[in-house]
Amino acid sequence: MYVVPPVLQDLSLWASGRSTKIWEVSTPPKNSISWSIVLPYVITSQNPEWHKTLLGDEKEIAELMEKKKLGTNTLNFKSIKNQIKKFNPFKNQHSFFYNKDVIKIVRMFDLKLNRYANFLKKNSRDWSDNLKLTATAKMLNCYVEVYEIDSSGNKVNVATYSPVQPVDSKEKIILFQHTMVPKKLKSKTFSTQDEKITNMFALGMSLEHVVPLRRDALGHILKRAKLDSRCIHDIQHSFNYSDNFLVFLLTKNSLHEIVPLLFVSPYIAWKLEAAGFNTDPCSLGPEILSAFYYCLYSDSTLNLHVLYNYASNNFENSDKTTRNPDKETKRALKKIEDTLQKDRLKSNDFSIATNRRNIAFKTFEEISCFNEYQRFIVNEVINLRENSSLETQHNTRKEQFTKKIIMHILDMYFKYFNYPKEASSEDKYGKFENFIKFSEYYENLDNYTCLLFFDHCLFLPKSTENLTNAVHNLFLTVFAYNLFPKCLHGVHCLKCNFSGDLYTLRFIPFSFRSNFFESGRALFTELKNSPENVPKSKSKKPIQNQDSHDPGSIVNKITNSLKYIPEIKNHFLIDRLRRYLEFSINVPLNEDEMNGVLTIERALQVIGETLNTTESSCIIGHLLCSCFPKDVLPDFFKIRNHCLSKYRARAMNGKFMLEKDIFRFDKLQSVMKQVYNIIQPVYLSQLFRIQDFMVKKGLYESEGVHFVLSDNMKKEHNGITRLIDENFKKYKSKYKLLSNNLLNYVENDKRKEKNSKIGQLTTLKFLFTFFGNYCDERSKNERSSTLNDLDELKKVFESKTTVDKTEIDITAHEKQCMIKIISSLRTITVTLFADVDKEPNKISDFRDITAFLKDSTNFSWFTDEEIALISKKVSNYLLKSSTAKKDLEKGLKDNSLKLAKAKELVEVLVTTEKNKNSILENFPHNALKALGKVPSNEQIENDLNELIKFSEKEEGNNLLLKIDFSSDLKEKMLQFLNRKLELLLNRINHIRAILIDGDEEISQLWNWGKSEGIKAHVRYLMAQRYWKERDVRASLEMLLFDCMNILKTRKSLSHLWIKANNLFTGASLRDVLSHGNTILETVGSFLDKDDLPSHFIEKMLELIEDSEALQCFSNLWQKNPLTDFNQFVSILTEDVSKDHSLHNIQKWMEKRSEAEGWQDYLLLLPLKKVNT
Repeated sequence: MYVVPPVLQDLSLWASGRSTKIWEVSTPPKNSISWSIVLPYVITSQNPEWHKTLLGDEKEIAELMEKKKLGTNTLNFKSIKNQIKKFNPFKNQHSFFYNKDVIKIVRMFDLKLNRYANFLKKNSRDWSDNLKLTATAKMLNCYVEVYEIDSSGNKVNVATYSPVQPVDSKEKIILFQHTMVPKKLKSKTFSTQDEKITNMFALGMSLEHVVPLRRDALGHILKRAKLDSRCIHDIQHSFNYSDNFLVFLLTKNSLHEIVPLLFVSPYIAWKLEAAGFNTDPCSLGPEILSAFYYCLYSDSTLNLHVLYNYASNNFENSDKTTRNPDKETKRALKKIEDTLQKDRLKSNDFSIATNRRNIAFKTFEEISCFNEYQRFIVNEVINLRENSSLETQHNTRKEQFTKKIIMHILDMYFKYFNYPKEASSEDKYGKFENFIKFSEYYENLDNYTCLLFFDHCLFLPKSTENLTNAVHNLFLTVFAYNLFPKCLHGVHCLKCNFSGDLYTLRFIPFSFRSNFFESGRALFTELKNSPENVPKSKSKKPIQNQDSHDPGSIVNKITNSLKYIPEIKNHFLIDRLRRYLEFSINVPLNEDEMNGVLTIERALQVIGETLNTTESSCIIGHLLCSCFPKDVLPDFFKIRNHCLSKYRARAMNGKFMLEKDIFRFDKLQSVMKQVYNIIQPVYLSQLFRIQDFMVKKGLYESEGVHFVLSDNMKKEHNGITRLIDENFKKYKSKYKLLSNNLLNYVENDKRKEKNSKIGQLTTLKFLFTFFGNYCDERSKNERSSTLNDLDELKKVFESKTTVDKTEIDITAHEKQCMIKIISSLRTITVTLFADVDKEPNKISDFRDITAFLKDSTNFSWFTDEEIALISKKVSNYLLKSSTAKKDLEKGLKDNSLKLAKAKELVEVLVTTEKNKNSILENFPHNALKALGKVPSNEQIENDLNELIKFSEKEEGNNLLLKIDFSSDLKEKMLQFLNRKLELLLNRINHIRAILIDGDEEISQLWNWGKSEGIKAHVRYLMAQRYWKERDVRASLEMLLFDCMNILKTRKSLSHLWIKANNLFTGASLRDVLSHGNTILETVGSFLDKDDLPSHFIEKMLELIEDSEALQCFSNLWQKNPLTDFNQFVSILTEDVSKDHSLHNIQKWMEKRSEAEGWQDYLLLLPLKKVNT
């Protein structure tokens, strides 16, 4: 059912002579004329027996109900009138039209109206809507005034239909008639078609009538924006319901701050617009000025940016934005520019408010320059797309298309790098002054460029040093903008006149953006000079992907290169670990909910991933390892490798069983608290490291720029140093514990992996370099000498080559050097911390970690007796297969084997169908070669892990289905073989329970909301829960991670874990969930915080929407345990008349066929595509 929002119509635009304005309210297309008559008549009728006028007496009503098959229950007309009077098209428009009682009234009236019109037709040959309207006026004894609108939207005619007897002209029903385009109707004659003009009707509501309705709707919508009740009441009763709503809010000092809250969700703005409250910033207010005009005068530019982003990102078609533009985006940007210019002209260069003219004019020029930059970018992107018709049909073409996009972005960025409205200064300090003066422009420019660049960079032809440098400098620019923000109290306040000491730290983002300018130029030159190797094809068909370009590999290269700025990577890792530990120790555990259990699982997984960084030279992993008792570290690694971060059917199923034991997770929560306390020294060691790193960079870059700037930067660095010193003194005992832990860990670690050993030495150097500021002279000299020895040993390890192994040979001399270094560092530690009486308590109990690992990995689908029986039966078949193979070999060698006998023996073989076919196809001459591929195993070990390995082979799966087991064991075997899909469904069901069913508002909107606006709002609400409810976030991440680990076993399902658009398009979301992505997550949190959550949620919703089909696949396979893929597909595509249960699944398959993916799900079942 499609009804459009109410529209305010000016009746003076028709040739009626009336200057009244009235709201047009649309009704359902079917019976629209009857809906449009019944509703206004019932609403305005003062007659308590209105139903008799509308439908007739009781006898006639009973006859109408019978004719329409509406049942025999008596209608409560008083109740129905109350329901109709509550109709609010500005609030509950769609749901009202599903009201069963009202539908009955409309259907009965429609029948009566047709009868009356048919009676009038006896005197006329015409049958049209005019006849029905004439009948309406006479039946209801009132005037009916109809305003016609043609298919082009032109206001055409006005027609008035009069009652039999003249009545008060105020008793009038106003309708709007939309003359639609002609519809072709098949006639009974084969060769001809009839044409019919169909009209759609809408009812009119007066301004007086809708004021309370709109007031009520406004309150309802503002509640969605989470405004407090007092604020909502003030707005409802101070707005006059005829002015521009946005302008009203912006001109009220007490209300302008709520504007951002109305645009956080596209649904809220859409609902306001649908209820007649203007949300288009380009619409004009009472002074013929737009909402932008009033934003320009404000101290804060927040409202300006909120409204600009809303207007520029094509609010009429929200899937297109300035980052992914179309022609509508281009139009929206031009509309903004035109609106700003008109505001300027109308206000005489903003001279209306003379005391703030300079503020408005400066803001106007900055936003206009940024708008101009965006329009150039958008125009070129659209042109490139129009000229790249095959961009998505071939990887190389896509790479070349991306190259052109990146080149255009960089080229345009260079032109706008310096503020175009001001002459660029030649000296660096002058440029810095310009940067501060126009900070709004520069930050908008850099942030937008960053988003565009990171949206596309993974599809460049290859990852090079220039690309890495550009990514790093752009990332550090955005990072510095957020670490050292501009003045928070308004960009135009008196304090914001340029002052070196106030703006010293802003030199850091200025410096990094200058570095990006240089690295961007180098990348631009490289791309410009690189060849365009696009394969040529004369065929008009889409070219198949011939290249293996992998955005994931570029992501890995970029993130791995962060080792050159370890401060960033280490800060990200320890902050990530600390965050999830906080989630886990604060989450309530409840037997009725999974959130607490899953949040603790997620923390365990992140611990394992952080520890796993010891495989690299990252110091955080080694510092963390040093904090744990030696005997528990392997358990954390095994939980990561076998239970939480990879698909292991047995451990995953075991984990699912343990999730039901709330008492166990209560113990694990205590362990998380211990871990949280354990990592505090590690966290403290990194606390000010990132600020120190960034300020040192600024200090280095500021030298030679200006003596005042350099002096101020030294003061800032001294301030950071003081904070570090205070932190060290306050937590000195914890630093002592960290030092001793690290020395013990390195000394006792017997591993010989190259990267691990280098990482340990790097970590020692980091910690004792930090301690150097607090050592006495003697210790400083010893420390310096020891660290030199450490560097030499590290170089030796780095020079050792490893080809097929990760371990290196460590000589006796090198071991002795290591012992000497550790001994020396112990001496320094004793001296440095001599004043520390004792270390913090380091007693920890991790037995529950060991128990969790043991119990999850020891899960079994079968009892020991059943395993023994299965192994025995399988071994019997393997023995028969081995005997058959020998008979085949003998018969083939002496040429005594007949084809019939060969077929009989081949059928006994335990091998793939492909091998069987190959033996028979090559019989008899080349059959021996094919027979050599058949394994000669004569038994299987009495062990579940061996059974799992055996079942994952095609021949093993086939045999286990073939063996005749008892009914109970057969059922278990089917569940065992179908474990992958069942595990996936388990996780999807939990996702739905938390994401949808766990929130009443989301659940209602999900089940009943059909419009795109509501769907967008549901996704927004889900993203808000992700950010605000920690247990929801951690739980959903763990569940989605489990799903992606299962799905990753089938590469063809990659669309379910690959990031589809925006930041780092093409990156693996599974990898992001696993070990994080420093650049993606950091940039996203600064510039587009909903980017990752929205992508996670999209993948979850896709799985939820597919789950019904997946359950059908699973159930169908359990009934028909086939092994042949094609046979199973044949069952799915059978005639629905034979099996009605296939109806929904076939509809789903038809819908998914365009996306090319539903058959890939089938490969999660124990099915095999047989090549014949």
